[in-house]
Amino acid sequence: MSDMTSSPADLPVLATVECPSCGVVVPDARFCGACGADLVHRGVMASQRLHCYAPFPDEPVVRVSVVTSLFPHLSHRAKAPFRIGFGFFLVLLLVFSAAGTSAPLIAVSALSVPLLFLIYIWEVDPYEGSFLPPTFLCLLLGAGLGAGWAIVGGSYVDKALAPSLTSSLTSNASIVAAIAVPAIGQLLMSVPMVIVRRLQRGPIEALDGFVAGATGALGFTLAATIDLMSPWLSNGQLTHASFLANVTQVILRGVTLPLISALATGFIGMSYWNKLGSRPTAAKGRWLTSPLCALGLALLVQVGLGFTDIAALSDAVLIGIHVAALVVLIVAMRVGLHYALLHEAVDVRIGPPRVCANCSHLVPAMAFCPQCGVAERATSRPHRRRATWPRSQGVTSDPRTQGAITVDAVADAPWPTAPPGTPGVMVGFPGAHAVAGPSHGLSHPVKVLLVLAGLGLLTLTLVVVALVATPGPPPPCKPLQCQGPPIGHPGESFTDVAHGAPEVDGSLYRNAKGFTVRYPPGATIGTDPDGIELTYDYTNGGPSHIEILGTKASGATPQTAVEQFAGNEFPGAQAVYQLTDPFIGYQPGYGEAFDVQPASAAGSTGTDQVVVAAAVHNGFVIIVQVEGSLLPTVTANSMYFDGHPSPAGTNLAYFDGDFIINRIGFP
Repeated sequence: MSDMTSSPADLPVLATVECPSCGVVVPDARFCGACGADLVHRGVMASQRLHCYAPFPDEPVVRVSVVTSLFPHLSHRAKAPFRIGFGFFLVLLLVFSAAGTSAPLIAVSALSVPLLFLIYIWEVDPYEGSFLPPTFLCLLLGAGLGAGWAIVGGSYVDKALAPSLTSSLTSNASIVAAIAVPAIGQLLMSVPMVIVRRLQRGPIEALDGFVAGATGALGFTLAATIDLMSPWLSNGQLTHASFLANVTQVILRGVTLPLISALATGFIGMSYWNKLGSRPTAAKGRWLTSPLCALGLALLVQVGLGFTDIAALSDAVLIGIHVAALVVLIVAMRVGLHYALLHEAVDVRIGPPRVCANCSHLVPAMAFCPQCGVAERATSRPHRRRATWPRSQGVTSDPRTQGAITVDAVADAPWPTAPPGTPGVMVGFPGAHAVAGPSHGLSHPVKVLLVLAGLGLLTLTLVVVALVATPGPPPPCKPLQCQGPPIGHPGESFTDVAHGAPEVDGSLYRNAKGFTVRYPPGATIGTDPDGIELTYDYTNGGPSHIEILGTKASGATPQTAVEQFAGNEFPGAQAVYQLTDPFIGYQPGYGEAFDVQPASAAGSTGTDQVVVAAAVHNGFVIIVQVEGSLLPTVTANSMYFDGHPSPAGTNLAYFDGDFIINRIGFP
């Protein structure tokens, strides 16, 4: 360190150099304080510095890190608590999935990422003292849009996810569910960010847009997650599902969905807020900071996941695709944010001394720290004020920090410099750890209390809801009064009670494999080589579907046929009741009923009941599937009650189902 000083501030004179990337005279250090280029290296890679991520220079740009990607304003020393918090949430999700407790699972899935992000906003105060109004505006508006779109868009997703023999990823229902629903959902997530941008006054920064976009998206997913997973509460305090089914739901709803939505919408907000600096830099890639590029990437990922979610994939494959999409989005967002901070630099002057939030060295205030290369706009605004070297404050050497200086700095005076090439001046910057100030605004115990309080409050609320929503035990039934709906007799006439039609014999369908189905009028019909699908649009309870599939048994029993079919169509679902000695075409069989809550990227509100039955005769198996919206508990006062108590929960079981199933003919 040189003894040369400047009289007013008593600061060592800095050696300077002309940056080869931007041509600005800057301190002779590792990084250019004006454009952020790496002065040790040369060429295009030095100006793009892909080995040093602008918010966290100790990391490369291409790295999969949830914490440093979702929380770019954090200081170097504040990353550990958030990593611990994120790991804590993952452990809770696994524990509650194993236990199958519905209320804690929903609470952790819905609140984990949003709660961490709110603590992060409180920690860094990105809006400089006025973070409450824009934060709650984004959060509440996003939650309202998420709940509303889950109701509207969820019906389209339910229709596409309904098990069907004639379903296809290219059908109209699938196109709407996989493209229109997630695309419109992504646009709705961006609405709070646009509104906050219009209301914001004063200077704007790219990371303000990232925070606004991510907050609105997390409010959206929070409401959608609670809405989608709330049917679990009607089953009591337990989910009654397998560990794998629980883990799949919570990983998608509690981890990948909120992270993908927050990063994608934050990327859009960052691009929307981004303003290029007044001086051009040698770093390329400005197109990566375009709002159209960010929006296109977000829509591509959301639509891809939309098709994934309706493709009836296994749980393991579904999780793998979601995690892969999250990895791709993390890398893409980090690249875009890195270039946005490189091109956003506007302050090229050598300013007064301040303590760097990342490396805790005393450096001149510039767009980038000359010592470590962190972007100034990646540090919170409150820290920028606190880190300025205090006026008329003597600082003694700290024995823990070799090279710390004793100065009487002037807060507003630029750090004195010498022209480039001047010999004998200071090279390097002194440590200032003793006066670097706290690395976080909230103590660790306070963060823990906030997390536990938030989770505890929502969990308690959901427990109460589960107690209220859970139906009581069924009343005891007298002997000979607990059988299912009557099966009728061969050749009897049929009255179409659902549509008020007179007695008819129905239409006959004959499959190429030799089995036949006679069905009443009023159905929308779809066929394929394996069977037929009939859809009846009832006034009460909505549309219901029945599919009849026939093929060679190949040694299968009715029970194995049902289990295999159910495992392929809705893996992980647990049967809610078993049919008592069902008949198909008057052949004895086996059947189970399932309450299905389809998983989708856009959210879904309904619970369907799916009844699957199978019978084997002459080496031929016929599988019947009845699907429709789950009805309220059928009692003696219900319009569906026909005098025969039944656990069936879909309208087709009470109207046309018997007529169709009894008139199936085996080859």
